[in-house]
This record gives sequence, structure tokens and C-alpha cells, in this order.
Amino acid sequence: MRPTRLRPALRDRLRPCLAALALLTASAGAVLAQAMPAFAATTTLYVAPNGTGTACSAGQPCSLTQAKTNVRAINNSMTSDITVELADGTYRLSAPLTFTSADSGTGGYTVTWKAALGAHPVITGAQQATGWTLHDSAKNIWQASVGTGFDTRQLYVNGMQATRARASLNRSDLTATTSGYTFTSSALSYLNSLANPGRTEIHGIGSFTDRYAPVSGISNGTITMSQPSWDDNTFGYDTLTSPFRAGPLYIENAYELLDTAGEWYLDTGTGTLYYKPLPGQDMSTADVEVPELQSLLDVGGSYGSPATHITFSGLQFSGTSWLRPGTDGYASQQTGAYLRGTWDRPSDALTSCQSGCPLFEATRPHWDQMPAAVQVSAADHITFTGNRFTQLGQVGLGIGNDANAHATGVGLGADTVTATGNVFTQDAGGGIVVGGLQADAHHPSDSRMTNQNITVSNNLIHDVALDYRDMSSILLTYVNGATVSHNEVYNLPYSGMTIGYGWGTNDPGGSQDYVNRGLYNYQPVYTTATTAANNHVTDNYIHDIMQQMNDGGCMYTLSASPGSTFERNYCHTNNNYMGFYHDEGSRNFTDTNNVFRDTGRWANQNGSSTNNTGALTLTDNWTSNNSTNITNGSRGNVVSGTVVVADGNWPSGARTVMDNAGIQPLYRPLTTDPVTAPYSAYSSTPAFTGQSGGRFTITDAGADIWGAGGQHDDAYGTVYLPGAAVDGTSVTTRVDNVDSSNGWAKAGVVLRNSLTGSGSSPGYAVAVATPGHGVCFQWDSTADGYLDQMTCTASTVKAPVWVRLTRTATQVSAFYSTDGATFTQIGSAVTLPSMAATQDAGLIHTAHGTTVGSAAFSNLRIVTTPFKAYSSVPAAVGQTQGVTSLTNAGIDTWAAGTTRDDDYSSAYQPGAAGTSSTVIVHVDSQDKTNDWGKAGLMLRNDITGTASSTGYVVLAATPGKGVSLQWDSDSDGYLDTNTTKTGSAAIAPVWLRLVRSGTSVTGSYSANGTTWTTVGTATLTGANSSEDAGVFFTAHGGSPGTANFSQFSVN
Repeated sequence: MRPTRLRPALRDRLRPCLAALALLTASAGAVLAQAMPAFAATTTLYVAPNGTGTACSAGQPCSLTQAKTNVRAINNSMTSDITVELADGTYRLSAPLTFTSADSGTGGYTVTWKAALGAHPVITGAQQATGWTLHDSAKNIWQASVGTGFDTRQLYVNGMQATRARASLNRSDLTATTSGYTFTSSALSYLNSLANPGRTEIHGIGSFTDRYAPVSGISNGTITMSQPSWDDNTFGYDTLTSPFRAGPLYIENAYELLDTAGEWYLDTGTGTLYYKPLPGQDMSTADVEVPELQSLLDVGGSYGSPATHITFSGLQFSGTSWLRPGTDGYASQQTGAYLRGTWDRPSDALTSCQSGCPLFEATRPHWDQMPAAVQVSAADHITFTGNRFTQLGQVGLGIGNDANAHATGVGLGADTVTATGNVFTQDAGGGIVVGGLQADAHHPSDSRMTNQNITVSNNLIHDVALDYRDMSSILLTYVNGATVSHNEVYNLPYSGMTIGYGWGTNDPGGSQDYVNRGLYNYQPVYTTATTAANNHVTDNYIHDIMQQMNDGGCMYTLSASPGSTFERNYCHTNNNYMGFYHDEGSRNFTDTNNVFRDTGRWANQNGSSTNNTGALTLTDNWTSNNSTNITNGSRGNVVSGTVVVADGNWPSGARTVMDNAGIQPLYRPLTTDPVTAPYSAYSSTPAFTGQSGGRFTITDAGADIWGAGGQHDDAYGTVYLPGAAVDGTSVTTRVDNVDSSNGWAKAGVVLRNSLTGSGSSPGYAVAVATPGHGVCFQWDSTADGYLDQMTCTASTVKAPVWVRLTRTATQVSAFYSTDGATFTQIGSAVTLPSMAATQDAGLIHTAHGTTVGSAAFSNLRIVTTPFKAYSSVPAAVGQTQGVTSLTNAGIDTWAAGTTRDDDYSSAYQPGAAGTSSTVIVHVDSQDKTNDWGKAGLMLRNDITGTASSTGYVVLAATPGKGVSLQWDSDSDGYLDTNTTKTGSAAIAPVWLRLVRSGTSVTGSYSANGTTWTTVGTATLTGANSSEDAGVFFTAHGGSPGTANFSQFSVN
């Protein structure tokens, strides 16, 4: 088998993430380690991509399937855990791996399948397409032979999903019939000439459904659709022919439609794959993955003999394609439910059943469920930790789904299943789906079918539901006792998280709405509650959602769920859709201490006179939009303590929720990227360093950094800016968390001549937070390369805490702060012998001992006088060798309507811009996080006065909107007025200039720094005679990005 040639960015990301997992699980003291009885040994089997034989030893590793065989030979009466260690490389499967009771842990012990230390094993159902040749030079279409006998609906190039060849259709050019479409527009005449129309599909995006319908043939202006898919897709709600919102409509999957870079087509008859590369893609080196399998892992036994006590850690699951839509269509009904098969329907369904009808209700109890690539049913004590689910043609992880969505044919019955610290991205379907849809899911005929005690925590889910846009990041249908906590989800087409299913139809007494619609002619009115209860959604960070669909929100619910709560979740930027969306039948939810920023109606209920929506409790929530239709006392609802924050000045309670939502510091190493430029990473002991925007993590098992009393330890991990520290430099960070692996574990900031010179380089000083000894200032007083002197605060000073080192000539001073604004000096300034004129500066961590520990940092600021650094969001600000780098995931700097954002990071000179000043900078580069990302110059009375300080004006380069002059016209501390110039030169790299004359500020840009184009003139309100001046950056949209600047000047 041939290893996958991952694109460098993806390969580099995987390696440190999985190494981090190995480090975190390396000792019994690590939080993520599996508990085991004292003195128990672990049996380890070793596998490799090219493993052979039956030994499964370190010297002679075996295959995955052989390891499964060996586990079955020794797991009958376990007295210790069994570990199957996967070596680095790509494991290409010819069939899914099935784990049943025979593969399980016994006696309370666990069988763990995990990555070897530093390895990044990829389990894939794809083949790699190689041997590319140019097929059509005029169109730049390439081809490769991939063989016959299979089909695929997805293709992945360099880790990213490519687009099937397609063309947009104008709905007005088509007339729907009972058998398909007719078209009269000459613009569609090319469809008559498609060589293989039977391979094509019609794809329509509606309001809350995303539908696919295969084509049977096209001729003489008629598109004949395959049945019964056409009938299934054209009656009910939000149909293909009458969507509630007429979104895009495409015809897909024909070679003749291959006309846009990034598109592909597979000719299954000849086994030829065609691809039109994106600019910059080299087909001789591109990693092109062609999925062949429909699932990878099928975990499940029977209700009497379930799969149990199995853990999967540090693995990548990739390379699947769910093929049913190509034959049966995908008659989407919402969040992965779909209709298939032949059903009675009205003869005039195209007119009478486009918003429901009695015959459509006959289908509702029988909807199927999209299967996942990794499936778990009839199983308990199954754990997924630190894995990566990517390049999958469906849902990533399915837990307790219906039998029709499980390859073993046994569904439901998931108990004590945990998914923690995983990443889901570049998947065609949603991230995680827990629970089923059909009768046994909500009223199980066997109590062992009940899905219960599920934990979904600290996962990063983004850029999923790429093909099936009707899906959320996480869906819980009928589940009892689930916890969904501390996940971060973003870049989603539809709702953030969805809890519940059934529209209230299966709750006790049913729904009068569905009595009226005729549902209960086809299913019973239940008198007992469903299994949905006691589910808790807490501390999640949800942002940048609802990007393509509508009729959704941050947190979407259906049906009753007694004892269920939404607490301390933070959601922002959802295209003005709902915060809470309690849809039909939602009851018995308690929503407390949640924060909604830049959303539409913060709380919404779908409460008609004949459905059961109500009995909702909403208390002590914060919102920037006061709109809601849920009122206290109405329909049994309780609403109290809502705080509307109209000016962006969030109260401390809301800030605490915002700061704590999302992935916890301990788990960030499992979900962060590798450290990126301009920062470097080094470790003198095995360590993992990671970065996510303005946040950093360091994980290691370093003995210590101390050299006094005969001790000579200098074992650490570091993230740093080479050569950044000179006379006048300060390095500051917030230590968000440091593991209490040892009371003397240390995490903070460092100055050193060379941070790669462990045990030798002098000029060495740190300011570090410890779990048990306060914040300590330690330094090397003898220039031998070891710290040997220290002074500490009281032991009560602990993380989260800010720490700072400031260099003045050859002296260094240390400080700490609890709020990031007021700093207290630790001891006195000290002179460091042999200090170099230019030093490295950055972050440092040592676990102090053999137990693995981790530290999390934010707001790293390395600047040199006269500059200071500030950020209103977690960010990194660094200056080295004349270049200033700003990194953050800021939402925006703009106020319009109820949207009021002032998220940025800045390097600035206090009071530098008087009433007659010129400020110039060169924007060297800017990541394209969003067309409205902003990088440029800022003038403000006080740059640290976020959302309040006046005299506020910026001139910003953007990736897609030109150069924009924006200012605060009403003195409320927010930018609200702008003028913009576009053009080929109005994008980084670009020179920017602000000229202040009294209260007027004129903005200009230049390609060469000599010839300037005026953007416009702003009139400052409330401006001081001297203002702060500097560079600023906001990523705009919540995805991390970086901008680099040089040649800043104030005259």
C-alpha cells in the first residue's frame, strides 16, 4: 500500500495534533489517560500500513485486520488493557472494519486503538489518483486512470473537497411535470447533447432541505427524472419544485459541465477521472483522494451482546462516499432525514402537496437516516478522543442511529459513548449525529435500544455539511442524558446545534397540528414520553453559521425534552437568523446564561394555536438584539432577567460566558494548528506546540527549567519570535491555564539569547505562573545557561493571569496582572550577564516531572518602545526585524443596526498623532479570512478603549472590498460610516496613508508609496488634540487570520 501524499499544510497539521494526543495519554497522570487498576500492565500490539505476519510486535508489525484477529485471541478474560498501536502512514481499506462484542474489552478493561507517539495514521476508504496527464490543454483539464467497478460522489484534492462538474439552472427556464422538467429557453439547449445524461442529477437548495434527484434521460427539451426519487422529492414541504426559499438549482455530474477550476468528473465506464485544477495546483504533486467505501468503522454488536469498552485515539478517518443519492436520490426532510421508496401521492401533488398533505404524512414515520462514516450502535463504553474526521462523503460520526443507517443492520442502543477532542472538517454531511428517527428510537420496543449517557465535548467542527447543507454540526434526536459541552462550531450552512426531532408528533397526546394534517391515520398517538430527556448543552462557542440556508438558528429544538438545558453558550454572526429557535412542539427546555451577539431574534418559538410549543424557561440571558416572540406567562413560558446590550459593553457575567465558551485549554492541543509564521517552535524535550489564531498551547513532560543547588534541568517547549527582543522590548501573555501536573509546573514568557540553545544560551529570564507557588521571576545570574535565581508572588496568584518581561538595556523586569491592564512588579530589575543585543522572545512551558502537562496562552504581545500592544479579542501581536504581525479571529469593527462590533488587535504609539500628522504603513500581506477582513491604520483617542473611545477612524485594506476609510460619525465608540475605493492596486500588498488636519482625516492608498489615490475624507467627532496611532487587524468572521505590516511612520 502506498502512503498518502498529504499536502504540506495538512500533513504538518496532523503530525503535531496526533503527537499531542500521544503525549497527553502517555502517563496515568494525564487527564485524558484511561484509568486502570493499580499495577496493571498493558498488552500492546503493533500495526503498520505495510504490516505482515501474525506477530504484531514492535519489530514485526502486522496489518489492521491481523491485529483484530490477535485481539480476539486474548481479550476473553482480560486482566489489563490491550493497546493496538498504529504506526505512521496511510491504511487503505478494501472493506470497512467491523467491531463487535468479539472485539471488546472485558473485565472492565479497554481495547484501545491509537496512534503511536508522533504518528499520524490515516484510515481511509479512498484510493490515491496518480499518473495525471493533460487531457485538454485549451481548458486545462487533466485526467488519471482510477479503474472501474466503483463510483464516488466526492473527490478531495490536497485535503479539500472539490466540486462535481455542474451548471447553474434558472428556475424560470424550467417547467415541472409529473415526470421531470421541460425547458424552452435556448440557453439550456446544450443539455440535449450531453453524452451521458443518465449520470446527471438535479440538485436544489431550499429553505431547510438540500435535495438531489437523479436524471433518467434528456432529449428534445425534456428532462426525464428517475423514479421514485422524482416523486419523493416533489411532494411534502420545501420541495425540489416549490422550495420555501428558491435557492440555487444545478445540474451536476457530466463531463460537458467541467468548465470551472476546482471541478471534476468521473467516467465510470472507462475509469477515467477528469479534473480542472485550481490556480497554483501542480498535478504532479497534488494529493488526489478518490473515495470508494461507504463507511470505515462499524462498531456494534447486538442488544444482548454489545460492543463494549473500545477506544479510538489519535487517528484520522477519511475517504468515504455515500452512494444512495445517486440511485434513490436524496429527498431531504431536514438534518439528514430523507424519504425513499414508492409512496401513494395525490395525482395533483405538484400543486396540492407542496406544503404538506395527508398522503405525505404517511411517509413521516418511515424516513430513513443518512449513515455515518464511523458508526456506533448496540454498544457501550465506546470512546473517540483526539481523532480527525475529514474528507468524508457523509456524516462523520453516527451514534445510536436507526438500523437503516448502520451497516450491521442493528441500530440504536448506544450507551456511554464519548467523543472528546476531535476535529470534524471537510465532510459532506454533518459532524456528529446522535439518535434515530423511527419508532424504536423514541418509543423503543426493547429498553436496550435506548440511546443514553452520551458525551460530546471539546470538539472542533467547522466547514462540514458541504454537500448536504440541511445538516448541523451536532444533532441529538431521541437521547436521554446527553452532555454537549465546550465544543466550537463555525462555517456552517445551517443551524449551529440541533436538539430533538419529530415536531412534537411523538410526545404524549400527540400534536393537534398533525391530527389536522392526517399523520395519526398512519401511526399511533403515543401516551408516554419519548426517550428525549435530561440533555444538557453547555459552554459551546457557535459562530458564523446559517451561511446558506434559512429557517434555523444558533440552537434549534424540536419536541419535548424534560429536564434539558442550554447554559452558558455563546453564539454570534448567524446572518440575522434566530438565537434560540424552539420549533414545533419544543417544550420543557431551560435556557440560562447564554450570550447572543450579532444575531437576529434572540429567542423564537414556533407556537401556533394547535401545537404544543411552550413551557420554556429563559432566564438571565444576554443579547445584542431585543427581539423575541417568547413572553413571560404566555403558553406556560417563563422569561426573566434578559439583559439587552445595545452598546457592545457586555457585563462581566456575559464576558465570563464568552471567554469560557468553546474548547477548554486542556483540550486545545488536540484541536489546534501547528505554529505558523512569524512564530517558531522549539522543544528541548518531547513536546507539542499548537496555535489557533491568537491562542497557543504547549504540551510536554519536561523535568524542569532550573539550575541551582546542583540541579541542571532545561527541559521545555517554547513558541517564540526569533530576534525580537532588543532594548525596550516587552513580552506579555495571558496564561489561560497550566496543568497541575506538579506544583512547580511553569508557564509564561521568556527572553533568551537563543531559545534553541537549551542548557547553554545565557541572557535567560522567565516570568511564569505555577499551580502551587504563585507567579515567579527566574533568571540566569551566572550566564551558564541555567536559571538559578528567583522571586515569587504569593501562592494564591494563579492562572488565569497575565505575565510580562520588559528589557531595558541589559536589565530585565518582571510583572503580573489579574486583568491585563494594571501590572504589579515582581521583585526588582536584574542584570543579565552576557545578554545579547538581540534576543529571542516568546512563551515557555515545562511540566516539571515525568507526568505530561499542558499550558494554554492567549494575547501574546511582543513589542518594542515606542510601540504598545492591545487586543480586544484573543490575539497575537509580534514585532521583529521591522515587521509587525497581528493575528486574531475578530468578528469585525463596525456598527450597523443591532450589530455592534469592535474586535481588533493593534500595535500602536500612544498620543503620536497630533492635529497635523501623517501616518503611513505598508500592508505586506493579509490572509483572506473574509472579503471584509481589515488590515491597516487606526487613529483613536485611546486604542485600548474598545467600544467606547471616540475620535475613531481607520483606513483598511480588505481581501475583497478594496481600501475602505471608516469612521465613527456619532461619537459612540463604533465605526459606522465608510467610503471605499476598489481597483487592482487596492489590495495587499499596498501602502496606506492617513493625513490628519484638525478634525479632518484623509485616507489614501498607493502601489508604490509615491503616487497616491484618495479614498475619502472623514470628520472626526470627539477627537483629542493628540491621538493614539497604529496598525490594526480584524479577521472579520471568526476564523483566524494574520496581517503583516512594515515601514510604519508618524510625522
